[in-house]
This record gives sequence, C-alpha cells and structure tokens, in this order.
Amino acid sequence: MPRSKAHAEIFSVVVILALAGFIRAEKTFAQTSAAKGALSGAVKSAGVKPLEGVGVSARNSNETFTTTVYTDPAGHFSFPPLSAGPYKVWAQAVGFELASAQVDLAPAGKKQVELSLTNFPDFQKQFSGTEWAESLPEDTPDDRRMKIVFINNCSGCHEVSFLLQNKFDAAGWGKIITLMQTMQSIGYAVPGATPDASIHAYRPELAEYLGRVRGPGAGAMALRPLPRPTGEAAQVVITEYDLPRPGAPEWVMKHNGTEWSEGTPSRYDGRAAHDVAIDAAGAVWFADDATPGRTLGKLDPLTGSVADFKLADKDNNAEVSHALVFDRKGNIWFSNGTTGSPTMFDPETGKFSQFPRPEGFPFSGDFIALDSKGNVWSPHREGAYKLDPTNGKYTNYALAPAKANYDLTADQDDNVWVSQPGGNRMAHIDAKAGKVDSLLLDPSVPQGFEITEEDRNISANLWLTPNTATPLEKGPRRSATDRETNTVWVCEFFADRLAKIDPRTRKVTEYPLPHRFSQPYAATVDKNHRVWITMLNSDRIARFDPATETFTEFQLPTRGTEIRHVQVDNSTNPPTVWLPYDRTNKIARIQFRASTEKP
Repeated sequence: MPRSKAHAEIFSVVVILALAGFIRAEKTFAQTSAAKGALSGAVKSAGVKPLEGVGVSARNSNETFTTTVYTDPAGHFSFPPLSAGPYKVWAQAVGFELASAQVDLAPAGKKQVELSLTNFPDFQKQFSGTEWAESLPEDTPDDRRMKIVFINNCSGCHEVSFLLQNKFDAAGWGKIITLMQTMQSIGYAVPGATPDASIHAYRPELAEYLGRVRGPGAGAMALRPLPRPTGEAAQVVITEYDLPRPGAPEWVMKHNGTEWSEGTPSRYDGRAAHDVAIDAAGAVWFADDATPGRTLGKLDPLTGSVADFKLADKDNNAEVSHALVFDRKGNIWFSNGTTGSPTMFDPETGKFSQFPRPEGFPFSGDFIALDSKGNVWSPHREGAYKLDPTNGKYTNYALAPAKANYDLTADQDDNVWVSQPGGNRMAHIDAKAGKVDSLLLDPSVPQGFEITEEDRNISANLWLTPNTATPLEKGPRRSATDRETNTVWVCEFFADRLAKIDPRTRKVTEYPLPHRFSQPYAATVDKNHRVWITMLNSDRIARFDPATETFTEFQLPTRGTEIRHVQVDNSTNPPTVWLPYDRTNKIARIQFRASTEKP
C-alpha cells in the first residue's frame, strides 16, 4: 500500500475515533446537564428596588461545597446547572440583613427564588479589613500617621477586621499589643521570646491611638463600604469547598465567615490549606501547615471529597508543608516545615522522598520554586539554596545582611529573585556566575501621610520582619515570573502596589492597587499574561492586565479569607482561578461565565 494512502486511511480512522469520542463526550454531558436542575431568581431591596452585585449562594445539604453567583443590574441571578437535592439559598450584601430560602431542586427541574433584603443598621462586622481600615479617621496628621503604623504592624498575619470588630480601652489594647510582640504566626506566644522590635517600639502610641479610635467611649466611625461588584466582576461563579479533618469527613468549621454579620472568625479552627497546585486531571493539591494528620491534601472538584497524605515524623505526627509546586514529571515538591528541607511526593505511588540539607545549611521550611532545568530553590534566613534533584547536591548562596528573606522566583534566564520585605529590597542571584546582588525598591510614603524622625530611626536601626514595618517600608512579599515576557511581578505588601521588574534592565514600574490597605500578598500569571493578586486584608482578589494597565477586583463570598497564595488552571478558557482560604478552612474556585458551562 502506498505510504500516502496508508497515512490517509490512518488519518481517517483517527478522525472517526475522535468524532466518536467527541459524540460520546457530548452525549454524556447532555445527560449530566439534563439530570441537573436550573436555579435562578431575583434580589430586591425590601421587595421593591432591584439590587446589583449582591452575592447569592446555594448549598445542597448533601454536598460539602457552596456555589455563589452575583446579581445583574436588574437584580437577576442564575446558577450553572446544579445537582438535584434540598438547597439553602441566601443573599447578603454589606448594609443588609441576610435573606434565605429553602428550595428542593428536582432532576432537570427549574426553580425561581425571590429574595428581599432589608436594611441592617449595625453592619460593621460585615466589613472586610480594607473597609475597616478605610473607615478609620485620618483628619489630622497624627491620625494619618498612626493609621498606617497600625495597619503595617497589626495586620501582617491577619485582617484588621478580626481586631477592629472589638473595642478596648488603651490599657486593654496595650495588653493585646504586649502579647502580640511575641506571638508567632502559627498562633501562640513563645515564652521568653524577644519582642518584635517594631511592635515594641510603637506600643505606647498604638495603645493610645486604638483606645481613642476604637475604645468604649470612641465616637462613631464614618463607615466606608466598598462598592458592590458590577460588570465583569459580577460575571463569575465561585465555588467554595469546605475541607474536612483527617478521619472526620463530615467535620465543617461552624463559624467560617459564611455569614458576614458574625464577623471575621478566629483562625484557631480555620487554618489549613496554605498553597494550592492543579494537576493535569484537574485535581487540586494543597499544602497544609496546621491540620494534624495531614501533610498534603487532594481535593476532587467534582465531588468535594478530600484525600489526605501523611509523611510521618519520628513521633508519627504528620510533617507539615507550606508551599508546593509540580515538576515536569508530575511530582510535587513542597517546602517541609518540619525538617526545613525540600521534599518530593509522587502522586502515582504515594511515596515521599526527602532530601536532607547538608550539615550547617540553614533551615528553610516556607517557600519553594523550580527553575527551567528542574532545580529546586528555597530561601532561608541567610540567603537561598539550590538543590539539584538528580544528584542531591546543594549549593548555598549567601546574601548581603538582610532584615528578612521571603519568597523567591526564577526568571527567564534562571536567575533567582528573593523578596526581602524587611529591607525594601529584592535580592538577585546569578546562579551561572555565582554572584549575588540586590535591587532597592525606593522607600516611599503614601501621599498625605506624614512620618517622623522616630519612624526613620526604627526603619534604619531595628530588625523588621515580613509582618511589621514603619510607614517607610514597601514590604515585597510573594512574587511570580512571566517567563514568556521575562517579567517579574512582586506584591508590595505595605505599599499596596504591584511592582513590575525587568530582570535585564532592572527597571521597576509600580502600579497602585484600586484600594488602600488591601495588602497584596501573592501573585501568579495566567496564559494571557494577566497577573492575579491575592490581598490579605481585603476578602477580594485583583487581576491586573499589563496591556491596559488596569485592575479588576473580584469579591469573595466569605469574610476572613486571608489568602496567601493563588494558582490558575490554564487548561480552561478563560483560565480558572484557585484560592486557599487560610483562616476559614476552604478552597475556592473562580470560574467565568464563558467557561462554566463546560463539563
């Protein structure tokens, strides 16, 4: 048989098989959609005026996840096809009481729900941290200065909404600040620990300020809620998955930020997923640095079920993970917060492989990154090291004295950038040349805010951390590289800006976020070169389009999200965004209407 004819016949068979598979897939999806129900309706104010941008949530009592959509200008909402069953449906917005209804959704059935929101005068607890911060007084130079001192020193580990939903006099705030001087981000104070230098230095001023603006006798604050979502920001479907505890599949955190009027919850029960990564099949893997009995978790987005994987230490406790990333072979690399060394996990075999640090190498249990050659990079207090996983060889890179080393990313040339939030710098490691230098992010003070000589002395002479700072610090936190354009994106946590670095020219361009006191924490880049930014203090995320240099914010349905990582699934169009809620024990998926109708 002539080769061309053989190829033609093979091609025909391939096409027939492909079409058959496509038809089967379409048929299966049609059957699945037909078995699901349609839920829609409208939201009005006191039953009269349509309300736009209101989040409407639905939860099947037989499932462990909640779906949320937003109303259009006419107050209408519609969900993607939902599984049959008994649902609770509710709507809420800042300034209104939550309205709910019970709905039984039959297979292939249709239900309409009308919800009426009534005014809720005492709505402060519904605020996100950004809204609380915006509402603090700033009429005098002292108020403006202390406002930023408070934000920069009292919200590095949590939203300010968790603090300001309470009231104490100056003595009470002083006791809290004294405790927080030695409080670790993991939730306990270390006996005998050296107090945090910045908090200690500002303690008297902070106690007086908070007692004055948020004390029992303080006057009413001028409350400034952010606008509700409109346009593209309201054209999203958000699914929030509750994470069970190992051995307790039915466990759900009771106060988990779902009902805003309850305020921002404690992190005691809610800390679990820190970072997420998506595998080729669409499963969501997450690092867990708090839940007993779990080192890594795997979430099935279709069912909401979670599989737990434990790497036991010498006492049979689960070693903890913090950040994670997939390599090209499909292995998961994570920063091991127990051993301080990178660890690899093979999802196919369920096997963990450890790579112990050489004697004398510093502990590194927080962040991790891979360069284009598959080398594993991790920062530590004195710099960063590179691990070649093919031979287990470590190479250490000592940095110039720095006040803190944080996250890191590799650029197009496999040079590595390390965030140094305590010193307004990005360290730069040229691995080929073995050279280390740094890029200074010029200190700047927001317009209208004044600083004192005390602020300058604290900034210059005290050891500052990623969580505490004077008004002079920008606080570069987590970063990401767009390797196609060779652009490094950095979240300037204290400055409320997104920084763009050209690695070859060292040019830095900064973009202020839409709202002050949002505190950008982590970034990632999707296949369309758009930058997705988490904001620790905001209960929103932002998307930045470099082509138009514009931001779009997306409101989340939970209060107290405190998101420290963001990941995108580029296999969908548009990309799907995944977020771990670090305070409220959830993982969220954001889909856009163009992609939600696909199986």
